[in-house]
Amino acid sequence: MIYEYALDPILVVNWAIGGHGRIVGQFGMDQRRIVSDYPKDWVGEVYGAFYKHFGYDDSSLEFQNAQPELQSYVQWLSEFTVQRGVKRAAEHTWLQGAVAEHSRRPFHAIMTTTGDGVECHEVITPEALDNLRDSRWYLPTITATKKSADDLAAAMEPMLRKAKYIVLVDPYFDASDVRYQASFSALVRAACGARGGGSGLPELVVMTGIEQKHKSHEGEFTREAMTRVADDLRVKAQRELPKFLPTGMSVSFYCLKHPDAGDPLHNRYVLTDIGGVIAPYGLAEYKRGEAHDAKDDLTPMPKGMYNERHKQYVDKAGIDIVLGEIRIEGHAK
Repeated sequence: MIYEYALDPILVVNWAIGGHGRIVGQFGMDQRRIVSDYPKDWVGEVYGAFYKHFGYDDSSLEFQNAQPELQSYVQWLSEFTVQRGVKRAAEHTWLQGAVAEHSRRPFHAIMTTTGDGVECHEVITPEALDNLRDSRWYLPTITATKKSADDLAAAMEPMLRKAKYIVLVDPYFDASDVRYQASFSALVRAACGARGGGSGLPELVVMTGIEQKHKSHEGEFTREAMTRVADDLRVKAQRELPKFLPTGMSVSFYCLKHPDAGDPLHNRYVLTDIGGVIAPYGLAEYKRGEAHDAKDDLTPMPKGMYNERHKQYVDKAGIDIVLGEIRIEGHAK
């Protein structure tokens, strides 16, 4: 759903000098192409390449004309980046280092000025934009996802395994429900697999709702009753979730209620530092023995929607927390 690109700093410099903003605009959350922070401090490498191009002389008219363009391009490209925390070996050119990193932890593609002398299928140049059949640039369309734990996780795996933190929002999440257990376990496996050196385990958060356990015939849902429901969900989470988390990983568990004013709990999301996914049908897999053709329309979140939901749930602005943060440590081998 979201694809990581290693982008040669020299290309960004050339685009700034030539005013090729239309290419820069093809990257970003809405385009599903995210730039990798490779090597570590990629932005610094871009500025270093820019100053080197001008012989470290900032007095020329060409430098002064290109600098504002470069700044706007860098701001656009670095708004959402995949953090790898890997430095480039001093003896490597940028391209050599990117290809070496790709062999350790693959990029979707490596975009550079020329791929001459490098045997790596994923190396492309901007000319790829002219080839509609080049899947390294023109990304596959999004299709409906079978509502099984493994299929849900596989659809989000490229995003999950690159994320520093993952927030699961589902008002009906119940750790004692085997359907949620299956999906939770599959999502954790997808997030932890093939992360490579320099990329630690992600921070994990689960946010569920308490209204799921209250029926209208039970009368007023008092704060005391809310606390009892939340505590029951906590006990289940502390009992069930550790066996799905590897040792050294934890999950922060929250129980929310509908806010008295504002946006009520309803939609289901997976939010990370590099993007988000809407899961309209919820994060539980289908009930075994029923609806084997059930599918969900998992959708990458557009930037505006992502920013709003990130503020709401990750920054916790506009939610009503009944219980949390409960930190639950994993013990799976």
